[in-house]
Amino acid sequence: MPQSHFVLMSIYALIVSVFFATLWKRLWREQVKLFLQLFVGMAGGGILIAWIMYFLPGGPPVPFP
Repeated sequence: MPQSHFVLMSIYALIVSVFFATLWKRLWREQVKLFLQLFVGMAGGGILIAWIMYFLPGGPPVPFP
């Protein structure tokens, strides 16, 4: 199993979403709804932030000669 950032982020989002969905909701249908909201929010938010950061200049500033 490749340990890319995307796979690790997805596993983290999955575990946290399952935990909070089972902790906060009692009915199965509500748990599934909350799980999907949390998972899509965390995974989608991570991808969105990654795309925003892709277009920003990276690295340290270049020193003046």
